[in-house]
Amino acid sequence: MKEIGIAVITIVVTIVIVFNGINGNKILFINGPRSAVITLGAIGMLFCTISIGKFITAAPAHPLTILGYLVGTVALLVLLTQIFKWNLPFVHEPETALYVMAACIAIKTVIGRFSHFIR
Repeated sequence: MKEIGIAVITIVVTIVIVFNGINGNKILFINGPRSAVITLGAIGMLFCTISIGKFITAAPAHPLTILGYLVGTVALLVLLTQIFKWNLPFVHEPETALYVMAACIAIKTVIGRFSHFIR
């Protein structure tokens, strides 16, 4: 039951940050899409260590773990693109980067729900 609670919290936090980032609502230090991407990236790393991070110690070469590595790499690339304002295709626009980051977090949350296949 603990894993479903983490998944629900992850999805709710992601939806709230994306909604406020796209609409330009100011909550704490989120005042636009770029700051929302950076915030979502930092929070996503935290949620990753809580949920899917346990895959690495259980089975580092399992296909679900490798898929998590790939999706996490995309999320990290999106985060770094927004932090350093790199001009990479598809993710240099903050709105697009926000949607890509949210999709990466959603995919990793779904992967985290399959932890019973690894144990």
